[in-house]
Amino acid sequence: MNLEHLKTFQEVVRLGSFSEVAKKLAITQPAVSFQIQRLEQELGTRLIDRSRREITLTAAGKRLLHFAKFIEGERGQLQHDLEQLREEVSGELLIAASTIPGEFLLPGMLAKFKKMHPAVRVQVDISDSLAVIDGVEQNRYELGFCGISPEGHELTSLKVAEDRIVLTVFPEHPFARRDQISAGELEGESLIFRENTSGTQRHLESYLSREGLNLKKFKPILILGTSQAVVAAVEGGAGIAFVSNLAIKKSLVLGLIKQVRVAGLDLRRDFYCVYRKERVVTRLVEEFIDFVQLEGTTDVKRS
Repeated sequence: MNLEHLKTFQEVVRLGSFSEVAKKLAITQPAVSFQIQRLEQELGTRLIDRSRREITLTAAGKRLLHFAKFIEGERGQLQHDLEQLREEVSGELLIAASTIPGEFLLPGMLAKFKKMHPAVRVQVDISDSLAVIDGVEQNRYELGFCGISPEGHELTSLKVAEDRIVLTVFPEHPFARRDQISAGELEGESLIFRENTSGTQRHLESYLSREGLNLKKFKPILILGTSQAVVAAVEGGAGIAFVSNLAIKKSLVLGLIKQVRVAGLDLRRDFYCVYRKERVVTRLVEEFIDFVQLEGTTDVKRS
């Protein structure tokens, strides 16, 4: 079906005169009549009731008019989308991230995104998960990445990655010579914790509580602000710690720490991209959200 013929048909209905349509489209009146006739021949039905002086649509004509308006709208949207694709994505993206996404997930994703859109500038501020949610909620950041789903907040969240929290010890620790320990054996151990606003710490405390383990029976010798600081403290023999498996890859390869399985422990969690639903989303933000949805979980599974 010829789109120009559909356009002519709409103009005939709107102006109510073949001669007026011919003037507007700068074609002859017979050309207008020919286009309408071609539509009728193609569809095998009359579109205009020619027994009346004024332009009156048949039932088929009314149906075609509805279809023609839909096609016109889709055509306009397609032109808009293609124009946007031709334009270079640029601007500044303000992101808040908790430590694990900020230090181990986003750098790789941002490197790929920058190759695709070199004119984009990105600033990532790293804090704890609760501060990330608050920063996005207060419009200080366009996007946030954290290990806590923002339930009870006016935010939209997208799952972008998966993670496991594991027990790590220094190589000389008695646990390092064993394949597995029980959860009860953790009592009395010197543990290194994250601050209680950390997503890692909140997931750990929730797990220990479900296992009936009292946090007061642990010896929290250090409370540190980042996972890298916790790993460094474990490497130095200060104690043992539960950390993200994403944070220990290099230390494991170098033999600086050991990962020990805890019987019954399968502490998995998700990482989320969060943003305000009602905030006006720029094309840059839309592009990055689409990119993260495609790349996020895939990258974690590869790593």
